[in-house]
Amino acid sequence: MTSDAPVAAIDVGTNTTRLLVARTIGGRIEPLARGSAMTALGAGLTEGGDIGSEGLDLVAATVRQMAEEARRLGARRLVVATTAPGRKAGNRAVLLARLEAAAGVPARVLSGTEEAALTFRGMVASGAPDPLLAVDLGGGSLELMGGEGGALRWATSIPIGVRELSERFAPPDPPPLDLLEPMVSAVRELLDAVDVPAHGREALAAGGSAEALGTLAGTDRLDREGMLAAVERLAATPAADLAEETGVEPKRLRLSMAGAAALEAVRRRFGFDALVVSRAGVREGLVLEATA
Repeated sequence: MTSDAPVAAIDVGTNTTRLLVARTIGGRIEPLARGSAMTALGAGLTEGGDIGSEGLDLVAATVRQMAEEARRLGARRLVVATTAPGRKAGNRAVLLARLEAAAGVPARVLSGTEEAALTFRGMVASGAPDPLLAVDLGGGSLELMGGEGGALRWATSIPIGVRELSERFAPPDPPPLDLLEPMVSAVRELLDAVDVPAHGREALAAGGSAEALGTLAGTDRLDREGMLAAVERLAATPAADLAEETGVEPKRLRLSMAGAAALEAVRRRFGFDALVVSRAGVREGLVLEATA
């Protein structure tokens, strides 16, 4: 079934606010426009703490611009959702009110389970392999999921992400190579407590950190060698210089050592040969949900 009028989804995450404007065709996604901005909503945010006024102002301005762009492109419906920052913040009601005022539509907080399910659905609609194992690494959480025949069979959400990991270890710029293993160990402590049927040779990896690491490695297949290549580039070059070389934002690069550690911890914990970068995720799932 085809929906001729575009639908737009805005995903407000811990690090990044992202826009997707797309049509759905036979259960598949046809992207028309994408956008993203590093809004760092979760910077310094602790469990039950408040998002500061500067963060709220920046994300509201960003969402307003994205909503205007979506409507210029003919989006007949706009959906807005926030993930880990909405789950974590004590002033989530204020955040939701600011997002609604900026977008002109109600906003919602996705639970970890909802985030995983929508990410899985978005990956499937974007041509993911079947059966599918997937990892979604964000700024404030890490989702693991699996399923087959297009149906999600299991999912779990772990409250660790690249911003929290970066704030805990405070890597300098550029980060030293010997910081990687302590960061991997910190994530492994959480992963080792999780009992999920994540068995296979490869899994898809979604999120801005996975995309940045793929760019740094020069490949979307993040095996041991690919991850090492990405980490060595991070350790050898200041973020500002590396940004000029790669086109990846400096703010993203400063979080990428934590991203490498988290994804490498997943790869080792579940014995994957590689994680394969996916550019589909929760926004695609939100668009599909809105057109169901």
